[in-house]
Amino acid sequence: MSDSRAQDAASDLGSGSRRRTWTELLAGRVKRQLHGPGREHKLQESAVRLLRRHLNLNDLLLEVEGPACKTLCLHQLVDPEASADLSSSLIGSALRDQASRLGVPVAVLSSRTVASSIVQICASSGEPSHRVLLNAEQRKKLSSLLEVAQYLLAHSMFSRSSFCEELWEVQDSLLLEAVWHLHVQNIVSLQELLESRADTQATVAWLFRDLCLLCEQMEASTLHTEIARAMLSDFVQLFVLRGFEKNSDLRSVEPAHMAQLSAAVLQRMLIFALEALTTGLQDSSPAYRAVKS
Repeated sequence: MSDSRAQDAASDLGSGSRRRTWTELLAGRVKRQLHGPGREHKLQESAVRLLRRHLNLNDLLLEVEGPACKTLCLHQLVDPEASADLSSSLIGSALRDQASRLGVPVAVLSSRTVASSIVQICASSGEPSHRVLLNAEQRKKLSSLLEVAQYLLAHSMFSRSSFCEELWEVQDSLLLEAVWHLHVQNIVSLQELLESRADTQATVAWLFRDLCLLCEQMEASTLHTEIARAMLSDFVQLFVLRGFEKNSDLRSVEPAHMAQLSAAVLQRMLIFALEALTTGLQDSSPAYRAVKS
């Protein structure tokens, strides 16, 4: 997905490989859609597509706001440390103002902003990349961010569907614990997030990889055992409930998307465990730790 976004962004380069500004890009669409029915709706759709194609939200917000904001600059919201002392209502007001400037629905901008902030939080530890658990500082930052997201949801300023799209765009930059917190804090459920992606095979591969890493890290350290066990329990419970759910619609031949995905993840976990036990493992190996969990 991120490759297509990069290709789209490349098409926004002007003459001499100069990247055109937001104003220039939107102005071009205004000229093409100057007349005709549904003009306003089409322009808003164009603005949303441009927003989703823009690789760096922080740069975009700085461009639109200008270098010398006398009031709250929305680009600060992408930085969890800069936004820690801001009230949710002030953040909501800033999002409305900026969405108006960009010509996009506030719910779409809010979803993109929260997703960008989560990516920054997940990348802020400086630890090895093959992790699925947050550290204490990251959990604190994420908790503050999710309070803002809950406020936005309560005031109809947040789109779960747009948020799911944004999360899949940055999937490789997310830590599994962050995704789990979104579920626990009722921002977006695990089922809603997983069902929002059509590529079942890629989703199964991602879940299997990260659940194995979760099991390894749970056995390797006692610092995060309680959270790791809660995560594993919630994921497996969801997969068992949905993977073995009876289909009430006898006319449907194909299993539901979530049932298919859940069964596939459970099958891969079981095969991994059985193969590992059959071949024999060293007690100190990561695979042994994963199977033990």
